[in-house]
Amino acid sequence: IGCGDMRSCDKKTNSEALFDELPFFQPQQSVYIVEPKAQRGIHCRFGMRGVIAENHYDGSRNMVALLGGERRYILAHPDQCTPLYLLPKGHPSGRHSAVDWSNPDWEAFPDFAGARANEIVMQAGDVLYLPTFWFHYIISLEINFQCNTRSGIEYSNKGSIDRCEAYKIPE
Repeated sequence: IGCGDMRSCDKKTNSEALFDELPFFQPQQSVYIVEPKAQRGIHCRFGMRGVIAENHYDGSRNMVALLGGERRYILAHPDQCTPLYLLPKGHPSGRHSAVDWSNPDWEAFPDFAGARANEIVMQAGDVLYLPTFWFHYIISLEINFQCNTRSGIEYSNKGSIDRCEAYKIPE
């Protein structure tokens, strides 16, 4: 994970080659990199068909570039947190939904049926901007690889998360 053209980063974790190959991730002011000094480097992930990242939100802005294959994203605004049954803060899976989106238990989570979401399928070359606190559930549709970077926190949706009624886990 590196700092690109910035010279004030920790050189022990520097990956200048990634910034050379993916110059749009350079930590400079842009629509995606709003706070260059808050950038957390570049993270690359690989997925096989059927691999799932359970529904969750990130605590910072996120820009995702799909470099190969296809991934399906289901996105929900932070104001949907109550019908998504957000696990309580302090839970080991905090920031995640209690619902198994692959096989929802409609009796245990009846309000989930009314949650509003958008679906997109990313293909190689697509870039997705995820604002802070937006929920996302990801399914790898085939072998794929992506790189992403994060850049600071946008607080405009924090109120939705703060007001969210956390799911009460049955004892």
